[in-house]
Amino acid sequence: MDIEEMLDRLGSVIGPPPAGGVVPVPWELGPETIGFQLPADYRAFVDRYGMVSISDELHIYAPSAAPSPQIGEPPGFDGFLYATTDPYGYCAMLAQAYQGGDYDECPYPLFPAEGGLLKWGNNFNSDHFFWLMRDPDPDRWPVAAKFDSMREWDLFEGGFLEFVLAAVTEQYPYHEDVVPGGMKQIGDGRGYLPRGDWSKQLWQ
Repeated sequence: MDIEEMLDRLGSVIGPPPAGGVVPVPWELGPETIGFQLPADYRAFVDRYGMVSISDELHIYAPSAAPSPQIGEPPGFDGFLYATTDPYGYCAMLAQAYQGGDYDECPYPLFPAEGGLLKWGNNFNSDHFFWLMRDPDPDRWPVAAKFDSMREWDLFEGGFLEFVLAAVTEQYPYHEDVVPGGMKQIGDGRGYLPRGDWSKQLWQ
């Protein structure tokens, strides 16, 4: 299944893109700003949906040039990295656990370490979702999920879009943990809340 087919199948579950569309991310700035490109399936998703909270549970981040409501978070691509690199955030604790040899808590290094984790989302259960940047080709990065309540990790040997699609169609073994309570309509025929795009952030 190619990216467009996966997006169309995802749309049949979560609904159409936000009314009026989204302001696309200038992805060509990514390599110049952060030194690498993000996966093609993720870029296609963001250009169609922007930042969203699927079922008001699974929060998917995206780069945004708009000021963040979080103090200290820079805009743009650097802001996207901030979810992983915030020195006082959850990922800093994971990095410290890995560096201290607590591989049950975190079996992988964190970006910017080579082959490290890069965060793209979380949910209200304090579960966190990453790419494992173990390949020079970002389209080959698997998804690493940290299920905080179970204190377990799962490595999904597929990309971002495959993971999200498997979760919302209940094909992923831990789908109830990724989207607690399962899929539900939020309103306007959609199973997600828009949270912004390159031009704006709507987080509350």
